Amino acid sequence: MGRLAWLAAALAGAFALFYANERTPDPLPAGAPPGAFSAGRALADIVRIAPVPHPVGSDANHRVRDDLVARMTAMGLSPRVQHAQAFEQRGVFAAGATVENVIGVVPGRDRNAPALALMAHYDSVPGSPGAADDAAGVAVALETARMIKARGAPARDVMLVITDGEEAGLLGARAFYDQDPAAAHVGYVINMEARGGGGRAQMFQTGAGNGADIGVLTRNAKALSANSLVVFIYKHMPNDTDFTVSDGKGKPGLNFAFIGRQFDYHSPSSTVAALDVGSVQHMGDEVAPTAIALAFADRLPPRAPDLVYSSTPIGVTVAYPPAVGWLVIAAAVALGALGAWRARRAKALSWRDLWQGVGAGVLLLVGGALALRVARLATGAGFGWLEQRSLLARFPVFEV
Repeated sequence: MGRLAWLAAALAGAFALFYANERTPDPLPAGAPPGAFSAGRALADIVRIAPVPHPVGSDANHRVRDDLVARMTAMGLSPRVQHAQAFEQRGVFAAGATVENVIGVVPGRDRNAPALALMAHYDSVPGSPGAADDAAGVAVALETARMIKARGAPARDVMLVITDGEEAGLLGARAFYDQDPAAAHVGYVINMEARGGGGRAQMFQTGAGNGADIGVLTRNAKALSANSLVVFIYKHMPNDTDFTVSDGKGKPGLNFAFIGRQFDYHSPSSTVAALDVGSVQHMGDEVAPTAIALAFADRLPPRAPDLVYSSTPIGVTVAYPPAVGWLVIAAAVALGALGAWRARRAKALSWRDLWQGVGAGVLLLVGGALALRVARLATGAGFGWLEQRSLLARFPVFEV
């Protein structure tokens, strides 16, 4: 009974730690101090951008464009609209549109220094208001620009590149980097996205040679959520964002998104009322301090060897070269071998015990996979984005 009590306590503690680490922060109100990121202030922009669906080329999207121009003008960012034709083809699939990117600038002290670009897209998919994807990203960019202006002139230009036609094939980003002369001025990119209506924001993608980038991020971001394993996995997935285009042009940077509440992704339910405003706060807490540090730095981070890194439940992010990871693995193997050798000498471990342990491990892995598979089939929901919508709508129940 004593061992069971310790096990129960350990599981309860692990769940409490998980819950505390996964919940979104309380959003700061619109009346928060000017030096703080306020999801309340950002929410006012989301309300204006996302009352109705606004896909590229629609009248509703033109209204959002005009609102962004007026908003940036009021902020003193001297916005302009890049009108361009963009085309994208992947195999037998092709897409093209007239896009209208809205570009504003917080002028820096050195106008010739490589600029920091804050990127997000303002169009939505047809049928979805897109309160999360990507009105939230646009609002975070605007609130971050406000914070930078409040601190005085940055060391370099800070460009707001609010793209159009992302949902149709990254068309706005392609038009900007292929056709707009200002693209050559960009030295670093922070992109903001969403794939759902809530959850903590994750820094899930970097450019190549991210060693110095991770250093800037860990020193400045508040309540950072980032993991190099996520970055590694994302490289092997077919997903794309505007950051795909900037990364392909050799622009270093960081890509942020929140991915919880996936029922609301590309859905009519992606409304302001359904949005977790705490997710906006968390993205701002990560993005704004990092952007401020980059905007006022004497120089942008140089390319450095990639690091292995992970945020931890106690708020500390560990980062180290890959070689250190191999040393940790080697030490673990050596300690395991030493323990087995000592147990064998003490006649406390037999080969049968060893193989029973290996078999139990395999049984747990295979049994767990089969249990999950059977549970998934028992729901009766098919596989596919539309087929599994019923599960996404009740995901906490299914997860339990």
